Amino acid sequence: MKKSSKKAAQEFNARRKRLMRIVERRTNKESMSHECASTTRTEAIIFKSEMDYLYRCILDYPDIETGGQLFGYWTAEGVPVVMYVIGPGPQANHQITFFNQDVNYLVAVGRCLKERYGLHHIGEWHSHHHLGLAKPSGHDSNTMNTTIREKGLGRFLLCIGNLNGSTPSVGAFLCDGMTCTQTKWATIAPDSPLRARIDSDLQDVLEHPRTVSSGFDESTGREPTYAPGYWLSKRGAGMILNDIITYLKGRNRGAEVRPLLNERGEVLIHLEYGRRAESILFPLGFPTKAPLLRRYKDGIQIGVDSNASWNLLDSGILYSFICYYESI
Repeated sequence: MKKSSKKAAQEFNARRKRLMRIVERRTNKESMSHECASTTRTEAIIFKSEMDYLYRCILDYPDIETGGQLFGYWTAEGVPVVMYVIGPGPQANHQITFFNQDVNYLVAVGRCLKERYGLHHIGEWHSHHHLGLAKPSGHDSNTMNTTIREKGLGRFLLCIGNLNGSTPSVGAFLCDGMTCTQTKWATIAPDSPLRARIDSDLQDVLEHPRTVSSGFDESTGREPTYAPGYWLSKRGAGMILNDIITYLKGRNRGAEVRPLLNERGEVLIHLEYGRRAESILFPLGFPTKAPLLRRYKDGIQIGVDSNASWNLLDSGILYSFICYYESI
């Protein structure tokens, strides 16, 4: 081994040891309070700089999906540690309902991160533009778990980003080849010790978000901003909305069903199936006030706005909605 290579290897090992000490201090501090409760860790660790990077990438594409990859390692306890995040490459495919990474970009950057810094590809992320109900779609979960089984990965971290108004958020899910289970973030306040170094070393290869600042604060910005007094601000309302979405997916087989948040802080559910689409608005004053249904074909509204058949029944919002939807 040449002297320069040996020196580089020594520097790399020293950086890894310093990094491990940082993460071990963070992990051990948290685990002390849970020592008697459980030996299974259910969290994902990320440095503040990397969460900020995710937020900036999401803000770059407010109306279409974007995505990228997560690099780091797994602790002995099975906790993913995100050391470095990348966003879309120059030839990535951004669409309203899906995202495909630039494969050549991923291969080039991934090889450098592994060979020079010992970082492994531990996860994927993409944005859904949902409103705080951020979770993998059925397609996301099936694709991820199939890949884990076929490649013998054992586990993988899947992150789903949202943009509610101008506020980004990211949900973390641990996938094991069978299911994807939501987990909590544990954010390490300092920037990743490798962010500045890698950005400098790979400046001719890397693509970075155009958004300069995300305004990320680990204590805020995680929940959607609803209108004051809005029904989804109440405890348990999110589960009702989930049930409504599940019903609509079953009622409209094959349709893409997406909840969105408009500029007034109101939720609407958008459905697409072929050349047709529907939007269902839950306005301020719901559930006393009726939801508003609009139908479209080839992007043009067909028929008139429909809200005349709404009745809030004693059996609750979900059953009232089903009766309303079935009647129009």
